[in-house]
Amino acid sequence: WTLPLPGPDGDAPLALTLELNGVKHARGDVKTAKIDLQGRRSAHQIQAQLAGRARPAADQDLNVGVTLQAQGRWDGQAWVGRVAKLDVAPLRPNTPALLAASGVALKVGPGLRVVAEPGRAEVGGAFVRWQALSWQGGHRPETRAELEIEELAAAPLLARWQPDFGWGGDLRVTGHASLLLNERLTAELLIERKSGDLRVTDEFGPRAIGLTDLRLALNVRDGVWQFAQGLAGSELGSFGGALQLRPAGTWPDARSPIQGVLQANVSQLANWGSWVPAGWRLAGRVGATVQLGGNAGSPELTGQVDGDGLALRHLLYGVDFTDGRFRLDLRGQHAELTQLEAKGGDGWLRATGSAELGSKPTARVELKADKLRVLSRVDRRIVASGDAKLDLTENGLQLNGKLRTDEGLFDFTRSDAPKLADDVIVTRSSRDNGPVAPPAPKAAKQTQVNVALDFGNDFKVRGRGLATTLRGQLQITQKNDSPLRVTGKLDADGGQYAAYGQKLDIERGDISFTGSLDNPSLDLLAVRPNLDVRVGVYVGGTALAPRVSLYSEPEMRDTDKLSWLLLGREPSGLGGNDTALLQRAAVALLSGEGEGMTGRALRNLGLDELSLSQSDDDTKSTIVRLGKQISRRWYVGYERGLNATTGSWQLIYRIAQRFTLRAQGGEDNAIDLIWQWKWN
Repeated sequence: WTLPLPGPDGDAPLALTLELNGVKHARGDVKTAKIDLQGRRSAHQIQAQLAGRARPAADQDLNVGVTLQAQGRWDGQAWVGRVAKLDVAPLRPNTPALLAASGVALKVGPGLRVVAEPGRAEVGGAFVRWQALSWQGGHRPETRAELEIEELAAAPLLARWQPDFGWGGDLRVTGHASLLLNERLTAELLIERKSGDLRVTDEFGPRAIGLTDLRLALNVRDGVWQFAQGLAGSELGSFGGALQLRPAGTWPDARSPIQGVLQANVSQLANWGSWVPAGWRLAGRVGATVQLGGNAGSPELTGQVDGDGLALRHLLYGVDFTDGRFRLDLRGQHAELTQLEAKGGDGWLRATGSAELGSKPTARVELKADKLRVLSRVDRRIVASGDAKLDLTENGLQLNGKLRTDEGLFDFTRSDAPKLADDVIVTRSSRDNGPVAPPAPKAAKQTQVNVALDFGNDFKVRGRGLATTLRGQLQITQKNDSPLRVTGKLDADGGQYAAYGQKLDIERGDISFTGSLDNPSLDLLAVRPNLDVRVGVYVGGTALAPRVSLYSEPEMRDTDKLSWLLLGREPSGLGGNDTALLQRAAVALLSGEGEGMTGRALRNLGLDELSLSQSDDDTKSTIVRLGKQISRRWYVGYERGLNATTGSWQLIYRIAQRFTLRAQGGEDNAIDLIWQWKWN
């Protein structure tokens, strides 16, 4: 470095270079800082750079970058110069710079008085002009500014701050500000709508907000801070407020007393439907009048928030809650939910609760439901009753409850809406290619969940060939960060399992949960009815690793089991085609799932049986059989040979396992009482 000795005259050379690297602190890091001064007193250049990170709070990690280029001269009494470039980088990637200025004329006089000539700069994406801008150091410091915000198109600025939100529109805002800071602070700020509106564009097209008023104002005088804000729109409703702070010092802090009032009124929540996730619909009115007191760090709220005529609907999900209303009373540090109710179908939901809003907030909510229709889709329907208690604290939550399904239906034959597979990873678009800071570690939360679920007597499950009623109880528990545990057993009470044109009666269906929700143990037995032997399918193992096997009583070979299961008769006399059919069916039965094309066709025709077989006589003619199981004991069928001129109808009533009554009409008319006895 080279610096001249102090003196009033002369044009001595100047040379100074300072560099700082790798400085770390709890509040931030300085990666690099450099100042370079070159030239003479009469003409010199200054360059400065700063790069690092700032951590004003534990959960914040912000970029810091400053670049300065200037040239000036010393005239013996003051420094006169011009800032060629001053950039303060954005705190986060892909957002506007905090400050960008160029060509600003400065004068630094005695007593560290800095005066800027009238100029223009970009602040956070908005352009600001000043007529007066000065700073005085020393024992009586003073800052003075007179600023004007140029008429600003708000949509492009918002799009720079939130590039993925779809901001658009022709809203234009303007404003002005003044500041005088010496022994006391005097300031005024006003930002208001001049014309136009905002809109948001998403996959459903553009949606206008309908702004009619937007105003933000701040006035600081004689130690009193006053805020006023107003927002109104045809789609939003109206919001307004006025706040007053009286800090003990120059600037407000958490101990500053606060007074104010906030008001909100949304007469038509339906107008907010375009702002909620796709498919959801809102209705009703919400209003609030709240007075503020206490201090800025822990304000006390007094007033009321209420709503009526509320409705929440989603046609695809089958959600339809109507006639909702609520009332929340605010009493300083205490809040009381005196009313919350809604109707779902013929049932209702009610809730009450309370909360403490101090430095350690807590809340408790008690819910009761009676025959509440939670889902009402064609394929998924739940009507539930019960009660639950939810306790929230600063460190966690506790949930206890008992719920019972009065009516339930889950039909898996209807496909869900398409969704991405588990191995599909969605990456950010190319415009969002900034670095992502690792998430800050979160404090451990204490979680206690204990909910009992009773499936009641009318919880039906259909799909993949299964039609049954589930009964039983499950217990859902969770403690702290441990996984959710589900314990208990569900029983399949009757019903049928349809496979390959046959309807098997479910004789035993136990689904046992011992912890994991998605991998219960299975113990299922489905048997073909109305046969002299018991044959069917047994499913064991777990849901993620099921074991499927053929079942018979008495025990027999798998080929014999398949013959009885698929053809309804013993395997003696099977032809080559029948044997090949059994071999293919064995593979399909033990590996496939769901309802096949044949099963769907039979169901659409209203049939339970459609088969081709050979006659028992010497002609070996082909016979087509159609049948319908009307009930557990009644069966009606029709059969006809392909070469025959007429067919025959059969009406069969199964009296007991070995006794059958059969009425036949057509080519042969008869009424038979059949008794069967088989032995080895």
